[in-house]
Amino acid sequence: MDSSTPMSPDTPPALQDQASIWEDFLDIFYAPSRVFARRANGNFWIPMLLATVLIAGLAFANGNVMRPLFDAEFARNTAAAMKANPQLTPEMLNRTRDVSFAIARYGSVLLVPVMILFMAFFTWLGAKFVDAKISWNSALVIVSYATFPKILQQVVLSIQGLLMDPSKLNSAFAVEIGPGRFLDPASASPILGAVYHRLDLFVLWGLVLIAIGVAVIGKVPKAKAWALGIGLWVVTLLPGLYGAWKQM
Repeated sequence: MDSSTPMSPDTPPALQDQASIWEDFLDIFYAPSRVFARRANGNFWIPMLLATVLIAGLAFANGNVMRPLFDAEFARNTAAAMKANPQLTPEMLNRTRDVSFAIARYGSVLLVPVMILFMAFFTWLGAKFVDAKISWNSALVIVSYATFPKILQQVVLSIQGLLMDPSKLNSAFAVEIGPGRFLDPASASPILGAVYHRLDLFVLWGLVLIAIGVAVIGKVPKAKAWALGIGLWVVTLLPGLYGAWKQM
């Protein structure tokens, strides 16, 4: 079946729906249009739970491997916080170190569903501006499947954490697959860092999948779907820009 066509005329919908979640898991990486065509009105809970369990499990497994990265980021953020507020002391901030690490390691269980809901809302809202007929359920389906590249991202993090010299894990950018990898965390502008963070391969991959899902399910031209994807990129950039501005 042509991946650019939502449904082949000679393939009954009932047969398309017989595809398993494991087929979806593979197809979403190389034939996403097929997944969105057959799951347009499907159950979003299955891909959401699968993404949550796998991402959370890998994040937990990556915890000890990525500890040097966490410590480097914590030290840098602690120094910035003390500079902005001289009343803070290293002892006060260090008390939150273990709690912050636990949140980073276990927090995906809650963070992933929350982020899916957040992105689904803006996908559903943005679809109205590009004349795409997307229901709330369809928006959740699209975003849940568009989260699957983050599973691969965790695998890539595992490999890098095992192979890289711990002394080089001095920034969150050190393990990104994008231009941010070449930033010097000590001298780079926080604004530039926020922008580069959103240019990571897996961030862009997820937004591309959302655009494809909107084009297939919402039955709109690709140009409008790409416009929605760019709009979502800008929306998700804003919190990072705000945080970077506060650091300056």
